[in-house]
Amino acid sequence: FRFPYENSRRLPVIPVSSVSYASQYCEIAPMQITPDSVTVYGEPFLLDKMEGVYTEPLRFSHISSDVQGDVSLARIRGVRFSDEKVRYSLDVSRYVELKETYPVNVMNIPADKAVKVYPSKVDVYFKCAFPYSGNPAEESTVMIDYNDFVKSVSGKCVVGLSTVSKDIIDYEISPASVECVVEDIR
Repeated sequence: FRFPYENSRRLPVIPVSSVSYASQYCEIAPMQITPDSVTVYGEPFLLDKMEGVYTEPLRFSHISSDVQGDVSLARIRGVRFSDEKVRYSLDVSRYVELKETYPVNVMNIPADKAVKVYPSKVDVYFKCAFPYSGNPAEESTVMIDYNDFVKSVSGKCVVGLSTVSKDIIDYEISPASVECVVEDIR
């Protein structure tokens, strides 16, 4: 009787989840898994194909508060894990949505060029943790980079925010891109 040769590898744990939130609620950060990786043991031909270890599916619907618990790792025939279960936690927060209109600024313009942006203003929709006491309009600037425009084939640039307050959960810019026209200054 012979035992097969066995190897080991440390692999990340990948959560398998389906989550929906109650109205005006969202996740603050991606789901946390502890431990975030496990050691797997098995024959080399099995371990070489593995990119990570998946959890059993987690399903939550219409949640409005933090969720946490233990979840089993999905079994794989011929493979053992250093841990059979992992701990998960998902931080959920109520949010308010704020809309601000900003002029689009252009950075890195050469001294001999002028850039016109169309449209010249964009709307930014902020998701802020509730209650929110700051003003995102005072903390952020909307901008495009002239160097990105030069590399662009379409003449459009993706609009971005210079800084984002830690109280901002997410944001969306509309329109997401603007058209640019460059003129020589003589």
